[in-house]
Amino acid sequence: MRLNAGWPAARRPRSPADPADRAYAFGALDDAVRAASARGLQIVLSFTGAPRWAEGPGRPRAAPRGSWRPDPGAVGAYGEALARRYSGEFGDPARPGSALPRVAAFQLWNEPNLSKYLTPQWRRSGRRAVPVAPGHYRRMLNAFYAGVHRAQPRAMVVTGGTAPFGDPGAGGRMPPARFVRELLRRPVRFDVLAHHPYSVGGPFRHALNADDVSLPDLGKLLRPLRAAERAGRALPRGHKRLWITEVSWDSRPPDPDGVPAFVHARWLAEALYVLWRQGADAVLWFQVRDQAPRPSYAATSQSGILRRDGRPKPARRAFSFPFVARRGRDGRAGVWALAPAGGTLVIERRAGGGWQRLSSRAVARGQVSSRRIAVPRGARLRARVGDAVSLTATA
Repeated sequence: MRLNAGWPAARRPRSPADPADRAYAFGALDDAVRAASARGLQIVLSFTGAPRWAEGPGRPRAAPRGSWRPDPGAVGAYGEALARRYSGEFGDPARPGSALPRVAAFQLWNEPNLSKYLTPQWRRSGRRAVPVAPGHYRRMLNAFYAGVHRAQPRAMVVTGGTAPFGDPGAGGRMPPARFVRELLRRPVRFDVLAHHPYSVGGPFRHALNADDVSLPDLGKLLRPLRAAERAGRALPRGHKRLWITEVSWDSRPPDPDGVPAFVHARWLAEALYVLWRQGADAVLWFQVRDQAPRPSYAATSQSGILRRDGRPKPARRAFSFPFVARRGRDGRAGVWALAPAGGTLVIERRAGGGWQRLSSRAVARGQVSSRRIAVPRGARLRARVGDAVSLTATA
């Protein structure tokens, strides 16, 4: 679960790396971390937006609050405070004698390739536009990495998930592949590269522009990442993981402009398959429950696997037990499933009024199973582990 930590310090702390400094107001975040940890969820703490005292000087009126040249030193100190507070050793103010839960992953910023969150994105040099946001974000990330690791040497630092689309020229949205290439031009420290691969259309639809990155386009980020690893610019040395820290579609109902509910469920499962196939090893769906449509459906998100009142959508089952069937050029169906529990994973075909077993294999909870089977075109397939049954897919 990705939790928004914010930067809860309206005034500059006297000891900014000390999570007990009185300038910090961590009460609401403590409650959220306790609640998520009590339910067995692994937490990614993320924050975006600097307090006014931590922004750079001379913020223009057009720059959104919190976005203007955040001070890397202040970012690093706050990273240390977060990692110390949620190290598993910091006393819980609400429960004397016990410690707050440990959080092991910390994410710096949201969509830093957008001027909505980080400004400026560019500067003018004569007639040329020169990217500046990636370099400034690199300084922030290096400071944040150092701060987090002073408190928790084994914690993971996650880059801000880049937004999928950019503007031509020097607009307010830098294309994500361009942003990542610029970020990796010089040494930068992180453990996980994150992206938000929203798509215009279904999960197999590529982005139209060369440096935009939708669901099937992760190679545009992975190629410069692996090159930076080989060159020693992605530090510390070693293989960097790829996480998707936000992706979704809105559903209809309730959003009148959303994707029909069963298409929404199918696309969710197919998105997980597409991302797994490209090497992403963690995907965070945005979000668990629909937002209320205030002020409008267009301004809010109805992408949850649960309706606002808690009723499950078809996507709830697709999220719990993703299953995909895709017909290949050889005429066989490729079937892919993520096991919701340990046991025997069975692939079944609808036949008459019942289900015919096609294949089975032993799986552990969370294990991916991928294979090819011969079935007629249009066959209706499903996966089963014990009492857990996936949604039906058509091959």
